[in-house]
Amino acid sequence: MDDSGQSLFDFESGDMCGYENWRREQQQRLQAIRREWGIPVCRRVRLRLKNLNGDFEGVLRLVDQPLTIDRRRPLHLKIDNIDVFPDQIEQCVVIDDPHTTVP
Repeated sequence: MDDSGQSLFDFESGDMCGYENWRREQQQRLQAIRREWGIPVCRRVRLRLKNLNGDFEGVLRLVDQPLTIDRRRPLHLKIDNIDVFPDQIEQCVVIDDPHTTVP
């Protein structure tokens, strides 16, 4: 990973594990985001938002992955086509298998 937080692929090294290394880094980053914000990103959830009636069900995705893991910076999320920010979440329940990875 370089200073900007972006992973680099080293094609000249002959290392064929680049993609697996990238996937592992992404999973570690998602785990860090989940821990820091307490939000189950990239998981299937049932979500209730403060100012909208009804529950929403789907995969809670990051719109932009933060460069730094810092809860003082807001996360921009989406569930289906609805923009969500953490302070709008009233209730969030994970409804998938915790061992299943959602791309």
